[in-house]
Amino acid sequence: MHKILIDGRRRLGRAGILVLAASLAACAATPVRPPPLLPRVASGPACLQDLNRHGISYQVPRQPAVSESCQIDTPIRAYGLSIRWNQPATMACQLGDVLMRFESEVVEPNAIGILGKPVTAERNLGAFSCRAAAGSGHRPSQHALGRAIDLAGWTLADGTRIDVEKDWTDDGPRGRFLHAVALGACRYFSVVLTPATNSEHHDHLHLDIGPDRLCSVG
Repeated sequence: MHKILIDGRRRLGRAGILVLAASLAACAATPVRPPPLLPRVASGPACLQDLNRHGISYQVPRQPAVSESCQIDTPIRAYGLSIRWNQPATMACQLGDVLMRFESEVVEPNAIGILGKPVTAERNLGAFSCRAAAGSGHRPSQHALGRAIDLAGWTLADGTRIDVEKDWTDDGPRGRFLHAVALGACRYFSVVLTPATNSEHHDHLHLDIGPDRLCSVG
């Protein structure tokens, strides 16, 4: 399986590298440099203005009243961005802006090009969640900052469901679509985790805009 792992804006310490190595041991391979990340809109008012320019509908919720360590930079709550979602999600505006571009520039073109139908819905398992990163002790997850989202699949215009859990290993167009989407995500998101990463991601793609850099697409 194919792994892509490099340092991000801050270097991982030895302990952090060991945590990642342990969690990815089942899929270890020679590290390969991922594609450069595309530029991102700054957080704050500039991000909200960019969503407005694209006609995105969203709400600006209050900060989650759960923990001082679980705070969101410029929170938004939406029922969808470029694609309608199965459920609303709360996240940092910057994640929403990146996700909007990823949906319109990667998911939708690949659905038409590989599956022959446009996407009408995207299934997410949630974005903001006040919790620690798996295997990291007390280090906050990017979900705890509203900077990560888990995507479980998509629905096409004819009602066809594409599920990460069922279709990731498919040898046909469904599998090709999911792998193309995951690989494309590596240009937009700092970390992309898939069923190729470990069993914890057997049913979804984890996408985040945190400081680390990891592209695990199988």
